[in-house]
Amino acid sequence: MFQVVPEKDTSGPRAVGAAKRGGSLFRDRDYTAWWIGTTVSGYGSALAAFAYPLLILSVTGSSASAGIVASAEGIGTLATMLVGGALVDRVSRRAILVASPLVQAVAVSTVVVAVLTDHIGIVHVAVVGLVQGLAVGVANGAELPVLRRLVPEERLATAFALVQGRDMAIRLVGPSTGGVLFGLARWFPFVGDVVSFLVGALGAALVRRPLGPDPEQREARREPLPTSIAEGLRFIRSNAYLRYLTVWCALSNAITGGLLLSVVLLITDRRGDPALVGAVTSLGALGGLVGAAVSGRIARKVPGRLLVVAVSWMVVAALVGIALVPAPWAIGVLLALVFVFIAPLNVVFGTYEVRLIPDALMGRVSSAINFGAVSIRWLGPLVAGALASAFGPTAAMLGFAGIQAALAVSTVLASGLHVLDVPVDEVTAAG
Repeated sequence: MFQVVPEKDTSGPRAVGAAKRGGSLFRDRDYTAWWIGTTVSGYGSALAAFAYPLLILSVTGSSASAGIVASAEGIGTLATMLVGGALVDRVSRRAILVASPLVQAVAVSTVVVAVLTDHIGIVHVAVVGLVQGLAVGVANGAELPVLRRLVPEERLATAFALVQGRDMAIRLVGPSTGGVLFGLARWFPFVGDVVSFLVGALGAALVRRPLGPDPEQREARREPLPTSIAEGLRFIRSNAYLRYLTVWCALSNAITGGLLLSVVLLITDRRGDPALVGAVTSLGALGGLVGAAVSGRIARKVPGRLLVVAVSWMVVAALVGIALVPAPWAIGVLLALVFVFIAPLNVVFGTYEVRLIPDALMGRVSSAINFGAVSIRWLGPLVAGALASAFGPTAAMLGFAGIQAALAVSTVLASGLHVLDVPVDEVTAAG
């Protein structure tokens, strides 16, 4: 459980430097190296993620084959996510952050060769995606532990807001850029992905600060990997806030997946063309950028529990509006509002999560929560498609509004969210 102003701090080494004194986080050399590496690597992955289905479609014309390739990375990520969380708590996180992008660079290089020599195979490309996913699953567990080492605790909300803004910007421009590069030359986006992974590995290598785990933590991690994973799961079960967060993340991701498909179905049902669908979804991404820009300030000024409850109900209202408004532009505006609302919510949840988990358990616990978050995301589009086929897209959207309403009710009733009544600066991990 959480503690307030404890005698003992088990959070591990704290970040120091210019950012500690209230300046820009980018005045810290280590943070900047990490930021540039992860940003460039993420952008390269966005290029390739859009280009892979285009490549398979250009060779086979099969949507099913494109779907297999597109899903391979996600399967690989799920397969190693829990193991990766245990590994980053027992071996060098820096080594993992360097090795993972290098493995992906080698894998994607084989796709570049295949395209240049015109020997493109579905199995080959799917295996490359699977290998990338396996590497991503291992490295994902290091994200929060490393961020905690690089950013002062009082600046975590700002750091989470910056990460959200970066990810939304990549999501907005990455696919379109990938399509343009693929149109210029089929190998172009994959070369960009390879270069981006090399930059990512270099960024991690240039960080001078110890990223953990510390020597005493490594000595303590001699149990089998399944035992180590189980320890992280037990920590979640022992903490009411983390239990709630795990369930909330899983359901919210499923709702988001269903929401995006439902928006597409709504617009096409109202005779909108693909360009209009793209414009509306781009408005949603722009909303995410705006939300990320203001989320850090909102999270610092509005009490955490009040923010969570209020935003949850505002999202319900926006989803009902999306279902009922007739004009596509109004759907786009409401979709943008949904992502504006969600951004500060993610900052609050993420900041408290980092403060509540001991450094020695950070990889395992955060990976378990992320595993839960992505494990049922596929259900969202499946349910959206089934509801839209049976009752129409408007009913499908109203159905997701109902699920979101149930989540909003839970924010009022859940005892685990009482930790959000405590100022985040006074919350730290239990020993």
